Amino acid sequence: MLVLFTSHRVEMLKHFEEIAKDYDTIVIEEPKDSLFERMLKGDITIDYYVENLNTSFPLYSTYQCEVLRRLYSMGKKIYQVEPYLEMLERFHRAIESKQPLPSDELAMKVRVVEKKVGEAWIDYQEAFMRRDFDALVDSAVRFTKADAERFIVRDEMRAEEIAKIGDCLVEAGQIHILLPEILKEKGFNVDVVDLPREVANKLGIEFYLNPGNELTIKYMLGEDVSDDEAKLMCAQSIIYVSLIPKDELLPSDEDPYPHLKRECRIAKKVRKLSYDECKELFHRIWGQKLFNSEV
Repeated sequence: MLVLFTSHRVEMLKHFEEIAKDYDTIVIEEPKDSLFERMLKGDITIDYYVENLNTSFPLYSTYQCEVLRRLYSMGKKIYQVEPYLEMLERFHRAIESKQPLPSDELAMKVRVVEKKVGEAWIDYQEAFMRRDFDALVDSAVRFTKADAERFIVRDEMRAEEIAKIGDCLVEAGQIHILLPEILKEKGFNVDVVDLPREVANKLGIEFYLNPGNELTIKYMLGEDVSDDEAKLMCAQSIIYVSLIPKDELLPSDEDPYPHLKRECRIAKKVRKLSYDECKELFHRIWGQKLFNSEV
């Protein structure tokens, strides 16, 4: 079994496809949906399929579907496995239909985690709207702790379902570091490839994670993180998120890895910033009102 850490960037898909060709079964990090197999078979267009997806990366999803179609045409079995997100969809359907929320043990576990994440996210948004950097950092630390708990549950749930499939290629985001370890505990021989890191090494690029993601991983691993270290990493992460490109970028001959290069460069720069430097930069970037309501 191979756990392939990757990112939602079009530039990574050619590498994903090349590796996936060596596997008969591929598991992608998406919740099950009723249109997926029809898209793979060509019964519906990729554009129609993506339009009906709840995705933050429509360009990536479009190109990924093209890759998955090619793999499917080669006889590969492709499964969507993301039970945590499927549970959230169950909650949403219950709310929309005014039915009771699922209340089994697993559902309650997800509800508790989502409540913590949601409360911390609201605090974060409110602090951002006030441009209160110290409160923003404090809420970011709370959110990161809750998010780490969420990723642990997600990895546990996903590993449980993947174990039923058996030997396969497993697509996973870089932050899901516990997934291969849980699969090993279930008796699988698991190899791991960190695709963005591997590509960066081949290009001679120093690889750096978003400091916020690194902090999340520390919490997931149960590492001892001081309050000052957590606050500094969240302060750096706020600047990182403020500076990275918001639009999806396509690779070109002149710039084959537009996201990887920019993200590593910015992550490297923000890691050198002190807390006070982050605070000053935040107010320089976001000091103006979010909406120019005075005009």
